[in-house]
Amino acid sequence: MSGPGPSSRGPPKDQLERGSEPPVKRPRAVAPDFQLMRRPGYGTKGREVALVCNHFNVKFEPRMAVNHYSVSIRTSDERLLRSSVKRRVLESLRDTYGLRNFAFAYDGESALFVAGDLSFRSKEFPVTLTNRSDGEGQRARSSEDEARRRAGNEFMVKIDFATVVDMNAIAAVNRGERDSRAQDALRVLDIMLREHATKKAYILQRDCYFSPKFGPGANLQDGVEAWKGFHASFRTTQSGLSLNFDTATTIVIKETGVQLFMEEYCKKSIRQFTDEDFMKCKRILKGIMVMTYLNQSHKIIGFSPEPCSKQMFAMRRRDESGNMLDTEDISVAEYFARVKGIILKSPHLPALDVGRPKKPMYFPMELCTIVPGQRYKKLLNTSQRQGMIRQCKVDPEERVKMINSMMWKNEYNRDELLEAFNVVIDNKMTRFKGRVLEAPQLQFGNRVKEIPRNGRWNFNVERQMNQPAYTSRWIVICFKGRRPVDAKRIGNEMKGVASKKGMRFGDFELFEENDTDHQRKSPLQRVEAMTNRLRRTLVDGNGNPLPAHKFPFVLAILPEKSPDLYIPFKRICETKMGIVTQCIVPPNGGVNPKYLSSVSLKINLKMGGYNSILVGEDTKTLPNISKVPTIIFGLDVSHGSPGDANMPSVAAAVATIEWPKFSKYTCSVRAQEAKTEMIVGLHSEDTRDLGMVKELLNNFFSEARDRGRPDHECKPQQILVYRDGVSESQFDQVLDKELRAFKQACRSMQDGYNPRITFIVVQKRHHTRFFLDCTYKNVQPGTVVDKTVCHPRDNDFYLVSHAAIGTSRPTHYHVLYDEIGFTADELQMITHGLCYTYSRCTSAVSVAAPAYYAHVAAAHCRNFVDSSGSGSESVQSGAHARRAVDSLPQLQKNVLKKMFYA
Repeated sequence: MSGPGPSSRGPPKDQLERGSEPPVKRPRAVAPDFQLMRRPGYGTKGREVALVCNHFNVKFEPRMAVNHYSVSIRTSDERLLRSSVKRRVLESLRDTYGLRNFAFAYDGESALFVAGDLSFRSKEFPVTLTNRSDGEGQRARSSEDEARRRAGNEFMVKIDFATVVDMNAIAAVNRGERDSRAQDALRVLDIMLREHATKKAYILQRDCYFSPKFGPGANLQDGVEAWKGFHASFRTTQSGLSLNFDTATTIVIKETGVQLFMEEYCKKSIRQFTDEDFMKCKRILKGIMVMTYLNQSHKIIGFSPEPCSKQMFAMRRRDESGNMLDTEDISVAEYFARVKGIILKSPHLPALDVGRPKKPMYFPMELCTIVPGQRYKKLLNTSQRQGMIRQCKVDPEERVKMINSMMWKNEYNRDELLEAFNVVIDNKMTRFKGRVLEAPQLQFGNRVKEIPRNGRWNFNVERQMNQPAYTSRWIVICFKGRRPVDAKRIGNEMKGVASKKGMRFGDFELFEENDTDHQRKSPLQRVEAMTNRLRRTLVDGNGNPLPAHKFPFVLAILPEKSPDLYIPFKRICETKMGIVTQCIVPPNGGVNPKYLSSVSLKINLKMGGYNSILVGEDTKTLPNISKVPTIIFGLDVSHGSPGDANMPSVAAAVATIEWPKFSKYTCSVRAQEAKTEMIVGLHSEDTRDLGMVKELLNNFFSEARDRGRPDHECKPQQILVYRDGVSESQFDQVLDKELRAFKQACRSMQDGYNPRITFIVVQKRHHTRFFLDCTYKNVQPGTVVDKTVCHPRDNDFYLVSHAAIGTSRPTHYHVLYDEIGFTADELQMITHGLCYTYSRCTSAVSVAAPAYYAHVAAAHCRNFVDSSGSGSESVQSGAHARRAVDSLPQLQKNVLKKMFYA
């Protein structure tokens, strides 16, 4: 294996072999299977604090067997049925066949849990629904056909015994035992909550429930609004079974006429619609349920090709007895006028297609309204995101009131199903003791030190950076807009602020657009013109190409916060040219030293400097990781919006490049198949691809060698991984695939290379909240909890490291695997310290910086994914995977070694 360099593949084996091994704390062997570790102990550091949490203790003692049955509900025409219809069918079955004495917990799909035995293993039941109001299975042009109407109300239900669910497994887990059956038992309890919510006509979204009963919807513009609701789920904790209950907010499409929605969405009268406007509305409305004037609900699959006045279909003609005579071609508008007696006000508009792909069925959009409570799954625009943030930002005292109010309204202890399963829920929140860790001391330039207060620290214009960057040449680019901008003045002021922070900037070149370019050229044409101009500067005095390390830094001034210029500019600079850039949009009031000081933090990071570091990094006193060469990884995957089902996902891995410092990261990114959460590119057997882990380990080695480090410090002997974005149900997959990939990547670099690995999962999407006891205010930054509401067996803890706006949300850390051998205090203190090393800002962040940087890098590179053809669903899986990988253009090597995403 050749030594690292511009075309290297990895560190030389002889160099690796000469490195001295650190003291081994425990025997280490690469086991064929990795198991979730047990909690080794509890933390003791920090000041004790009294807390209250939105967990409600649950008394549950199973008094009879719970049987799991598989349910199949069919119709004669084999059509798909919604969950609401399936629930009505099952309720009718219970009434018709005398099964009301059994407690049913039904998930609305195929799983039925029954307290007791139904006395049969398999049985079919014919069921007929009466007085149906939703018109399931009916069509406007055949509503007079009574025989077909009856057939649409008839179902065949088959119930098969599946297994017995051991509800006692919950008690076993609460005692600290590992029992895989507990997940099935908890699922039964959670389905009871869904049944309870269904009876109250709440809208169900996974384990959250929404209703206008909890307050009017908040208008987010463009046809959508925010609804209030709650989250409820059962959890096993050290204090026993508990109900985690929290407020929740979702975005739904407004209950309004289809025509009114389209006008609000496009911000114009429908008379002014262009073909492009209709296409936008077609994309946004596809899959949405509408209620017709006949009180029938249907799903939109598209628009008619022609307007209602010209769209023809074959109408069946019948005699007085209802017998079919023949068919007649008739337009939609004429049909409604002649047959239904409805003169359309807008026959020039297309109709909604609510049929099937090969059997369309048309309804004029003016006769349809959107069914309430449908989740909006598309990407939010800037205005909607800001409105959503305002709705979610609830002060802690108000949140506690809302939680208690919703708990009282739900009346869980009066629910017959919960009572039948012997579930009793306490009506008071859980109280316990937590701890507040001291903030780590930070070090800036000139060895100035500071202990942050309330998660924040001072980085004014006069304070210098710990390791300021310098450049003899840089370029200011200005894209023109409606507002005039003095780009030369901004460049000079940026240079002055950077100088006060210790950065050394030479003179800059100014590239400005022509005054009319922004009016007559497309955004892509403007970017290409500017980057072509920039490309001509990447040569020396003799016209030879500059080496990458001599590329100038570029400050780009954009006219507005829009992806139109930003994305193509970043894509060309980072994937084709190898230039690191910083984009800014000057505020309306103009730039000031405070604004430019904030910008300088990002520039210094991108140019390879340090803004601030932990004092423990410099003094090598961080527990465990300062003793021997250690590399810290952050991992995350960015997926497309819920509406982009086939958009490739982007996985990012970042890793520290210098030891004993832990504030500078290099990056590796890969595209993978849509919605794939496990990172598939960590290790590769393909010689053309090193894999993300080996790539970043090589960067660490090269940097250490270039800095003249001794051989034993050139290879990491410990790896600490923070993995963002996986759920508890995926922990075993993480160990089996991702941890195994780390082990394989290390072995492939050198035989016997087996650094100790600690693997931690970072979770932000949960609903556990902490409040100060008595006052119900936010907890202080540094609050850590590893008792009472934590897992009774597994090694996890909650940490609030930041000062929150609204109610603070703790980050939940799960230590899946620990070969390094951290104590609880050591790992909690290191994680807390890393939250202060996110150098883009002057406050502690809510998650450990490696995971945060990985999240930002993955989201940044999502902008570069080629989405062409992503809507096709007929591609074979192998080709689909290859296309996903090829959809992300390769970033230049010198860019990947910089914090370009900062």
